[in-house]
Amino acid sequence: MNESPDVNTKKALLAAAIKVFADKGFDSATVRAICSMAKANVAAVNYHFGSKNGLYSAVLQKIFPNGEEWKANIASSTPEEELREFLRGLAFDIYERDNGLVAERWAIFLREMAKPSENLDYIVHHQVQPRANTLRTILIKILGPYASDTTLAYCGSNIWAMMLDHLLTQPILDRMTPHRPQVQDSIDEWVDHIVTFSLGGLMATKNKS
Repeated sequence: MNESPDVNTKKALLAAAIKVFADKGFDSATVRAICSMAKANVAAVNYHFGSKNGLYSAVLQKIFPNGEEWKANIASSTPEEELREFLRGLAFDIYERDNGLVAERWAIFLREMAKPSENLDYIVHHQVQPRANTLRTILIKILGPYASDTTLAYCGSNIWAMMLDHLLTQPILDRMTPHRPQVQDSIDEWVDHIVTFSLGGLMATKNKS
């Protein structure tokens, strides 16, 4: 069955909005530019999404789906293997999932980091917090039940920084020598390194306390 013109227009607006918001950010993106790319009337955004903000919310829901499943999806024999499984899944989520949307997803994410909009709460609640909760649970198993909140926060932040490093610095890395390969070229080797490095730091932290 062919989709109605309204459905086609809504899909076109959403696809165009993802590209424009990724390129311009929320503040600089215009409804006119989005509608022009979607070949839609400028009134179509209000008709389908209520407002520019409503369209942006729809974009975030599309590119940052609910992350609640991360609470239950990590199940391995040891905490060390749980950490490996978690980081492997996170690497796939950041660098490989939905091939056509990876660049746009994280361009929008980085723009929100640089200049947060009122919709940042959605990204934190649906994308970041579930993963942070899962990582914290694994770290407690490795560091022990008496690890302080500060220690857990520092260790979690250190691991997140390594996972996001390529996302934040790849344009610089591409211009440096010796060349460091992109994560997608050797994702398993890269994850193995992050796990080994993280466990070394976690053990040193545990032995120090």
